[in-house]
Amino acid sequence: MLRNRLSCEIHPRLDVVSAAEWNRLFPSLLDPIEMIRLIQDVGLDGFSFHSLVVRSAGRPLLLLPLFVARFPLSTLVNDAMRPAVNAAAKWLPGLLTPRILGVGFAEGEWSQVGMDPSVGPELLDAVWELALEALEALADGLRADLTAFVHFTADSGRLLPMSKLRGFSELAGLPYSVVPIVFQNQEAYIRTLSAKMRADLRRKLRNARAVSVVKTREPGPWLEAIYQLYLETVANSEVVFGVQRRAYFERICRTVPGAEYWLYFANERLLAFKLVVVTSDCLIDKYFGMDHLRGREHSVYFVAWAQLIQHCIEQNIPTYHAGQSEEDTKGRLGAQSIPSLILFRHRNAVMHRLLSFLSRHISYEPKVPLPKAQLGTDWRMPPSQGPLRREPAAGLEDLVPQNGETRPPSDGANHRVSKLA
Repeated sequence: MLRNRLSCEIHPRLDVVSAAEWNRLFPSLLDPIEMIRLIQDVGLDGFSFHSLVVRSAGRPLLLLPLFVARFPLSTLVNDAMRPAVNAAAKWLPGLLTPRILGVGFAEGEWSQVGMDPSVGPELLDAVWELALEALEALADGLRADLTAFVHFTADSGRLLPMSKLRGFSELAGLPYSVVPIVFQNQEAYIRTLSAKMRADLRRKLRNARAVSVVKTREPGPWLEAIYQLYLETVANSEVVFGVQRRAYFERICRTVPGAEYWLYFANERLLAFKLVVVTSDCLIDKYFGMDHLRGREHSVYFVAWAQLIQHCIEQNIPTYHAGQSEEDTKGRLGAQSIPSLILFRHRNAVMHRLLSFLSRHISYEPKVPLPKAQLGTDWRMPPSQGPLRREPAAGLEDLVPQNGETRPPSDGANHRVSKLA
């Protein structure tokens, strides 16, 4: 039986396989393994990270990156409902700020699961069956209110086994913005925008000639100011899921290849920063922090955007990943929006029905027209297989943390547990 060839491990970290194994499991993940290690090492307030790994003869076949945190549902509701949901959360924290066991990456670009591309359909079916049983047992052991697959796109979630996730409900996630770089120069880029946006952007760039930029991988002299700008931007943001620690900004350029700060000054005063990661395939816009008042006066947001587009053109970087939120503004600046989806299940059946009902009425509404992300489009369950059985596998209780710890399995394999933002 295929199940007899498989073992399942739970670890208290994200980086639990070698770099070569990670790249095989996550061949299209934008963030490099060094970024994953950095997030693990510096941590995120209120989060813990874990990994669930299914192996055969020691070879990892499936890796689920996991996080545990309190998840404010107000981050996913429409603008009109957000104040009411935030107020109600003070009285109903168990419902509106549930403890979540999340599958995916809490920090970074869209979520993915790691999967060995050589695994055939029949074995993959058995792998997922074991993984989902272990995930359910872990959620029970951690007393997580919600289990959720968080922010998967149609591409990153194309191999999710939707036939095995029938008990999960769907919720629209925050969309991602991407700019394909197909322009010969900045003027060619500007000409692709609407007439109103062209005129507005050109005016902002003319008025911002006093702004200068410094690119550096040595942020030390400005680190405190950078972090304060980041915290100010977080405080002014409507949607926040986790706050990075100062050590993240201090260490990223030393540990992550291609990480770089772009610092924006006017009259020798630091107005804003961009933290980017450049690879051969894309430029990833990780974080933007700005003096809210003076940055707006100098149109720094638009200056930074135009300069990053120019940099991608000059360096032949094919894609600019502009992150989540503000998809309407980014759309006017030429970005394409990629929808994401959240799959969730509450451990209490009554609460699950209530949340499923509410999600149809208060969930996040993208500011630009978007289709729903379709997950599991490439999943193929073997014809002979029936629905997922929910009886726990033998020895599965060994994977469940007891009193905050994880017991080692009887076969001596590593079973541990971990942290998120």
